[in-house]
Amino acid sequence: MYIKPILILAFLSLVFFVNAQDRIITTQNDTINCKISKVTSSNIFFTLKSGSVITKGKVDRSTVLSYYSGNSGVDENTGFIAPVSSRWRLGLSGGLNDLTASSSEAETALVQQGVKKQDAESYYNDLKLGQSGGADLHYMVTKMYGIGMIYKFYSTNSMIESFFDPQDGVNLIFGQMNEKIYVHYTGLSFYSEQFLKANPKLKLSSYYSMGMAFYRDEAIVVNSPFLLTGKAFATNLDLGLEYFVFPRISVGINVSYFLSSLKKITLNNGNSKNVQELEKETYENISRLDLSVGIRFYR
Repeated sequence: MYIKPILILAFLSLVFFVNAQDRIITTQNDTINCKISKVTSSNIFFTLKSGSVITKGKVDRSTVLSYYSGNSGVDENTGFIAPVSSRWRLGLSGGLNDLTASSSEAETALVQQGVKKQDAESYYNDLKLGQSGGADLHYMVTKMYGIGMIYKFYSTNSMIESFFDPQDGVNLIFGQMNEKIYVHYTGLSFYSEQFLKANPKLKLSSYYSMGMAFYRDEAIVVNSPFLLTGKAFATNLDLGLEYFVFPRISVGINVSYFLSSLKKITLNNGNSKNVQELEKETYENISRLDLSVGIRFYR
């Protein structure tokens, strides 16, 4: 009659021992039953006991999917461990951008050409909003800082059909005004990252880059085609938040500010080219705010 209580106590002790035992699960789904002694940003240190033989070891956290420790002095994480020792980072993104320059003077000039005010405002509002895409490649020099290259592409377009006043006091001309603007940017980038201690699936990232912007505006003004091109020094500041869906793949959202102004443009009307040096107050501001989503690959 005393056998059952003893068996129950033994069973509960065994269950407690098994559940309390530390374990490490690797990205290959292998389980290491051990005693975790220390966890750092790059390694997990553990002890294995086989009979009277005690073996100490460590495992790189980039190869760990999850781990559990009954030791209160060790941070517990039963979920995903993001790779911290990856050297290369490739990012691909796409989204929307908004031109930050004021269009009030351009709208006024268009109204003076006979276009209705609401049509002029609508034309430049459409021109301010555009699409963006890009890619970046960084090499991590340290665990937190890296260097690399960035490419970004911006595009926008707008079109209006209206009566235009040629200022001859007699005629009005019905025609089209259309612009398709493209900006390509390539620069050297300085990158930094920081995992969130509250959730290792989340990471804050930022990079600042400097490079060249190449501008192209395919325009039609009252049925006459024009091509405006130019290039200028540019900078870009990018802030992002990433969520790791796999050990080496994350998705994220980014906000960036692209800063550049054209000081010289080339105007081509199909028959001749004219290079114009712009006055400081008439610099063509092509700065933009960019909101994008993307995917990042680590190796």
